[in-house]
Amino acid sequence: MKYVCIGTAALALLSACGDGSKSSNSGSAVPGFTSFSAMGTSGDGTYRANGMALSTSYVTDAEGNVTSVGAPVLDRNITTDLTYAGGELTGATIRTSKGTITLSTANGDTFDVTSIDGGFLATSADGDRFLVAADPFQQGYEYQTFGTWQTGMTGTSRVAGAGSVGSRTSASQMPATGSASYYGDSLGQVITDGQVAVTTSYIAVDTPDFSTVEIYSSDTITADPLTGAKIADRADLDFYAAGTVSGTGFAADIDTGVLTGAVDGQFYGSNAQEVGGTFSGTTADSTYIGAFGAVDVSR
Repeated sequence: MKYVCIGTAALALLSACGDGSKSSNSGSAVPGFTSFSAMGTSGDGTYRANGMALSTSYVTDAEGNVTSVGAPVLDRNITTDLTYAGGELTGATIRTSKGTITLSTANGDTFDVTSIDGGFLATSADGDRFLVAADPFQQGYEYQTFGTWQTGMTGTSRVAGAGSVGSRTSASQMPATGSASYYGDSLGQVITDGQVAVTTSYIAVDTPDFSTVEIYSSDTITADPLTGAKIADRADLDFYAAGTVSGTGFAADIDTGVLTGAVDGQFYGSNAQEVGGTFSGTTADSTYIGAFGAVDVSR
């Protein structure tokens, strides 16, 4: 389900869902996301979502070459408002510690669900913000989705990010026994030798007992952020990580001998039917961040 390497116009952001909570937005209650099917046939309306995100600040020169990169910052709780009209996403507001990103067709921004196989592309009217994310309806996600973003593209101080959000499994819904195998994809970005590229990979998450977890990311490729054309296979960014489940989430360390970093994940759905999360890592010449989503195929 690799959908980044098509004619994308830019880098991107996350589409998100929440944990069913309600909160205020400009004084009015916004219903929390529970599942995509619960949104009904049209899905019209605005839904508030909670999730996690990674953000990395970086600086470029006048030609767009990256001159410095900051350490990734993990936000374990972000909020996102998603607006649907006619069953299509028409607005998104994402709040992280790095700032608030807003895109809306009402402001002249575009949301394109036709040019990316399995995903959507959102672009701000001024070219400063770009978003690409999994389309949960095309990908078959019921409880979560994920993506990656860029802001500040018209200047030299920029932010790259990635996030995973959904209807979190509650403590009482977590399986106490059994095993599960989840399969899906990732979206991310990598900065290598002063250049930024979009990434995608296949993801597998296995838990033999819902107390330990293994995460595999394979067949990583990079694509040009402006054209979507494939740049290269990046086996150096493939990874395996083993970790532990805590509550309704999990964490694992990455150390392949080439790539070192961390994975943070979350179980989604009323019976942990899906997982998602973020990851970050570094090699001798690269800074790599991403987000992933996957569905249980074993139960």
